[in-house]
Amino acid sequence: MKRLIHISMFMISLAFCVSCQRHGVIELRIIATSDVHGSIFSDDCLNGEKRDGSLAKFASFMRGQRSRNSNVIYIDAGDNLQGSVEAYQDISAQMQRRSVVAQAFNLLGCNASVLGNHDIAADGGGCDRFMRDAGFPVLAANLFFESYGDYAPPYAIFEVRGLRVAVLGMTTPVTKYTLPWDNIRELEIRDIVETARYWMPILRDDMKADVVVGLIHSGLDGGCMDDEGVFENQVGALVKEVPGFDLIVFGHDHKPACLKMAGHNGDSILLANPGPYARNAAVIDIKADFRGSDKPRILTSGHLEDITDEKPDRTFMKKMSGWYEDVKNYSDSIIGTVSVPLEGAGVLWRESSAMDYIHSLQMRFNGADISLTSPLFTNTLIPAGDLRIRDLFNLYQYENSMVSVMLKGSEVMDILEYSASQFYNTVSDGNGTLLKTVTDPEGHRKMQNPVKALITATGIDYVIDVTKPEGERVCVVSMTGGKPFDPDKYYRTTVNSFLYAGTGSSLFGYVGLKHKEMRDRLNSSSLSDIRYRIITDFANRKEGGMKVNVRRFSNWKLVPEQIVKDCLARDTVRLEIIDK
Repeated sequence: MKRLIHISMFMISLAFCVSCQRHGVIELRIIATSDVHGSIFSDDCLNGEKRDGSLAKFASFMRGQRSRNSNVIYIDAGDNLQGSVEAYQDISAQMQRRSVVAQAFNLLGCNASVLGNHDIAADGGGCDRFMRDAGFPVLAANLFFESYGDYAPPYAIFEVRGLRVAVLGMTTPVTKYTLPWDNIRELEIRDIVETARYWMPILRDDMKADVVVGLIHSGLDGGCMDDEGVFENQVGALVKEVPGFDLIVFGHDHKPACLKMAGHNGDSILLANPGPYARNAAVIDIKADFRGSDKPRILTSGHLEDITDEKPDRTFMKKMSGWYEDVKNYSDSIIGTVSVPLEGAGVLWRESSAMDYIHSLQMRFNGADISLTSPLFTNTLIPAGDLRIRDLFNLYQYENSMVSVMLKGSEVMDILEYSASQFYNTVSDGNGTLLKTVTDPEGHRKMQNPVKALITATGIDYVIDVTKPEGERVCVVSMTGGKPFDPDKYYRTTVNSFLYAGTGSSLFGYVGLKHKEMRDRLNSSSLSDIRYRIITDFANRKEGGMKVNVRRFSNWKLVPEQIVKDCLARDTVRLEIIDK
């Protein structure tokens, strides 16, 4: 990751009415979003479908809020730079212009935001540009460079009729594990609770804040906790362990919520998580009662407002129209030609050309011996012929990068064993039920686990014997090409960044590796994401007048083949559909 320009810790003041005296009851409304993930326009630029939530709809909501309330502060809890085609184009193909996401939030009159893990992960200088072009403070109190200082301002101060409101921004500490270590080596991410303990007396005593708002990109509780004691979701712990907050707006876990929780001193703290994709807005009312004292009594109340029925704001859409047309053209652009259909149907029991293509890219990265990947498709079939950007988003769903790590042969086998245990029952004959399924409330059978959780390998030839018990099914015959496979040998293995560091990755939950240990296993990671690698591969072939030919590996299968065939013939699951 490129080093950002050094930003000193400083107070950012926006005065609504600085000269007003502090008396009576001062009322303030805070509006919040979180985890918008680049959902700027009301129509999805990939397929033209109407979005449930978008910043275009939120703009209409904000216009109404400001028309009815004189004191409104709008804050956002992070994760804006990854997750949509407009955000992807902005960070991968339009690096020289102003940040489209920053422009959207500027038009909304955003007063403060916090960096989320997906914002920090945005490559191509996307995070730098967003912070540079934002007309509001982008906060991150617990992020800093050991050699250079602060990553971003830690807090912002607002004044409303003399009422001093401090907003302290922090992001989930597991970000330092969810990004490859060589990309963020200089970036330190402190514990949220520890950071809040440091800043609270500064905000209360030195900055004379009457109201302290936590703007936290971290879930309520649960999630990953690594061997170093790093928690993913810390808002619940923050409330219980650090006194001084009047309100906490949070996100990251995509779980909309508005509740009150008992704090460190037994006081009640309002917590609001707007949820993802601008489908809801958190609406919080703050009353500061100065009657009888110069130290106000703070009362908070709030709720989540469903904004999916809002009409897109015409002014917002008009000012963003140039960006919208540019993204549409980008989505429709042809990047190259593929010689065979890219299909994913049947990926649970046989090879697929879509998986083979991703494996082929990963095998070419850093001299890989083995590739591990998952079917991160949103579509089971892309016909042979011209491939457009919108097709690419169906072929690969997430902005994962490639990561080269050293894994023991036995660890590779453990990963494949775990994957098999998620999808296959043990069967003794063709009358058994091979695939693990569940019945939904409507009575339909579907896969017990999403198909995108499947993990397959190339570089080795292996079979999965479904007649054997879990943990004994995978047999690696040899390395592809005939060389012996050694369970005790370390192999240069390419994985995607989620498998390398994701909080739900099987490397940690099943194989038992530690996040800290994976830093020592790292060879290197790609600066660009896998989707960009696909674009480059197709563009290079197109420039040379060639099509992309997909190598078929044919290196694994379920056995005994007749039993598998008989079981699948009896199954009634719509297996041609890839579960999202």
